Amino acid sequence: MIVSRSQAVLNEFYPQPGNGNSEFFELYNENNSLEYLDNYTLVLYYEESGGKSGFYVLDFPKDSVAAHSYYTGAAQSPYNIQGQSNITANFSWNSMPSSGSLTKWEKSGSSYTSVAVPANLNDLFVKNNGGSGGVYHAFVYKNGIIVNGFIGGISTTSVPAYIKTMPNLPVNMSGSSPDFTINFNTIADNSLEYLTNSVGTNNGYYRSSDGLCGDWLKSDQPGQHTPEITNGTSLSLIPSNQFSIAAIISGYASDPNKSLLTYNISSAPAGAFPLTVEIYTDRGVAGQLDINDSLLDIRTLISAASGNQDILLSSLNTSVIVVVKSASDCYNKNVPVASYWSVLPVELVSFGGNLNKNNKVSLEWKVTNNETIDQFEIQRSYNGTEFKTIGVVFATEKKDNEDYMFYETISSVDKAMYRLKMIDNKSKVTYSKILVFQSKATTTNHIKIIGNPVNDKLMFNYSSSTAQVIDVKIYDMAGRVMMNSKMNSLEGTNTISFPLDSNFKPSMYILEVGNGPGIQTAKFIKQ
Repeated sequence: MIVSRSQAVLNEFYPQPGNGNSEFFELYNENNSLEYLDNYTLVLYYEESGGKSGFYVLDFPKDSVAAHSYYTGAAQSPYNIQGQSNITANFSWNSMPSSGSLTKWEKSGSSYTSVAVPANLNDLFVKNNGGSGGVYHAFVYKNGIIVNGFIGGISTTSVPAYIKTMPNLPVNMSGSSPDFTINFNTIADNSLEYLTNSVGTNNGYYRSSDGLCGDWLKSDQPGQHTPEITNGTSLSLIPSNQFSIAAIISGYASDPNKSLLTYNISSAPAGAFPLTVEIYTDRGVAGQLDINDSLLDIRTLISAASGNQDILLSSLNTSVIVVVKSASDCYNKNVPVASYWSVLPVELVSFGGNLNKNNKVSLEWKVTNNETIDQFEIQRSYNGTEFKTIGVVFATEKKDNEDYMFYETISSVDKAMYRLKMIDNKSKVTYSKILVFQSKATTTNHIKIIGNPVNDKLMFNYSSSTAQVIDVKIYDMAGRVMMNSKMNSLEGTNTISFPLDSNFKPSMYILEVGNGPGIQTAKFIKQ
């Protein structure tokens, strides 16, 4: 079992620098262990002249912050603020490391258009009209779930209507981080923090104590901002700091194929109750609550005397996450508790497949460190939620790299989804990404870009009437050939992916797939 609060929160930011100074923000890691930031996203609302509005999206670099420590981003590094100079930031968003990105999305009807980020941007935290002197909005996401948000400069305790009515915003994360879509209309009022005061030049916002929920202050003199230096420690413990929770997964006597999760809140201050306890099946990033996890059980406990709570799990190796929320639902009163049989180190190099006209599905995958793997379970779903194991492939004795295949014929359905459940020789488990195939009866002859806009790799679905070698080309908007390659294509729907090298700068490109007399094209945006 892993017990962890596991989150970093916005601790202070400096949104309106004077001449010669730079914007910066600081995160504070509340956790008692190292927190990785690769799955974190900072989303900032902006308004501009001409009625334009939208969001800056900052995908954090692949970096980490130590327990109870600080992490800063700034317009430049080193940078200056009021009364302080030559401060070193962890990164500058104007020279973003390759593992992160900063993009700008402008509202266009019911969607968004990608627009260029201004050079040497020193106005990431945009002051918008409203309140007594301007309003600032900042939302921090981890694995697609909001963990912290702040609105300053307006008298409110609820998410403003102009935020809630913004279109859904797709966020395409770099690397292995899960992509997600933000529905602003579903942001709960009590999932954000608010401060009426609006800042002026060389001022900003900071917490009175590191990570202290709901206690923001406006800076109004030099020295009140302390990037990467403590704001002070709260003398009164927050209720979540006093939670004591125990959880265990054990065998279920009535059914040897199922297991039992038992948890209890053995102690907590009276003011923290009632407590809401949510149990999620861990289907996404192992050990972390994310958008792929599904709610399994929810209960309200009125006191520490509520005793043991039992939840029946559908299998022996179900991975779960227990989330405890106090009555006020403030972010740092959430205590994620991940309980799972193992954390899986199996590395999947590639996973692809094909569906032919006879509804025969062919799956192919390649792994490294093959000697550590015991078996693969091939799982299929028709709704994307419930996956059923339909075959097992046992690992060979070969060391290092190995290739595997699996075949089956399915009935004619609109869509079939497949994933691999990989079990190593220490019973540790991990899952592949999901492949989606559409039957020939419902498939139109076109290319579909997956995850558009794209980052460091391009993935697309391509429908072929026969097994053949195809020509894959990429052109820039001036008609120059940026890539020219031959690839194998099987009959039916093919999922093809390959990396994009450094020659592909952020812009729009045209993908062309040719099979002799026939040519298909699709546009995509490289971020």
